[in-house]
Amino acid sequence: MSGLIPTIVVLLVIVSILSAIRIVRKLASSSRSRRRRRAPYKDTPLPEMLGLQRMLPLQPAVLRMERALNETFTAKIRERVKAEHPAMSDAEFNWKFLELKRYFLMTAVLRDVPMFSAPVDDIWHEMLMFTREYTRFGEAFVGSTIHHAPHTGEAAEPDPGGRAWFDWVYAQLFVPTPYSARIWGPFFRYPLSRELLEELQISPPSESLARLFNQTAAARYSDIRETTSLLLRLAREQAASARPGAAYKAKRPQAGSPDYMPYLAGALMVYSAAEAADFDGLMEQHLLEEEARQRAAASSSSCSSACGASYWNDDRDDSGGDSSCSGDGGGSSDGGSSSSCSSGSSCSSCGGGGD
Repeated sequence: MSGLIPTIVVLLVIVSILSAIRIVRKLASSSRSRRRRRAPYKDTPLPEMLGLQRMLPLQPAVLRMERALNETFTAKIRERVKAEHPAMSDAEFNWKFLELKRYFLMTAVLRDVPMFSAPVDDIWHEMLMFTREYTRFGEAFVGSTIHHAPHTGEAAEPDPGGRAWFDWVYAQLFVPTPYSARIWGPFFRYPLSRELLEELQISPPSESLARLFNQTAAARYSDIRETTSLLLRLAREQAASARPGAAYKAKRPQAGSPDYMPYLAGALMVYSAAEAADFDGLMEQHLLEEEARQRAAASSSSCSSACGASYWNDDRDDSGGDSSCSGDGGGSSDGGSSSSCSSGSSCSSCGGGGD
């Protein structure tokens, strides 16, 4: 009898291991199934002039970029990227390359621009392999080489303040596409840092221009100079209203209009002065009505904090950033990607929105 006990123990261990393997395989299969359900990027026309917001004087900069990224160079980049990502469609490449161009335009305007998207950074990596062409591109576009700022992924120390400033500037420059939040991850999740608010509130404009914006490019190109002055003036006006307990009084535009993203960026600026625990709730007041409905539906089912999705806040993002929500992912050449909810939330799946 005593000899049977070790045998039984071994069998129980083997059964436990086999059960664990089956569970892991089942979860992996379920994850792959969710990724397959994700809608592909649509082969629809890209926005003209990178989808610049109205009244911005940056059209000359966009034209310089497009001339610098000639058809031959772009074809080489496309070929190399698709060789590394065989599942990537032409449409997916086009939408992600558009966001890389937008990022380059932001580097012409801002002094520092962190990279917050792994798939955009992947295309940038392949672009860098063409050293001579890449150098010529930077010189033709902004007068110097654009130095690579790598996406460091989930292992990196979070930079919520940097992401908030990125979101604010992006919103002032561009009309979001149906894939912007999918590629970059959700916008307006984090408040601006207190240091940046103080910079905008009390520092002389000349000092803020030097610390926050690309003064080398501004000195060379009048369109960049005019844009940096415009952005700083707007940021200072909004920051002046950013006080604890302050209400955001801007007129709410039509949901989904080009003015809605800048409207939300203004709310981000004002509510960044609130206590961190209050930021999400204050921003929630200004979400799209449909998104609020989706968030409520998700909250009543499986999310402890609602996870909506829209053209500016897509929970099923490809950005490769950190996330507290593990909903639908993948379906594109990026494979499994993390989903994202508003800060502080945690859920097992997120519904709604997206493509």
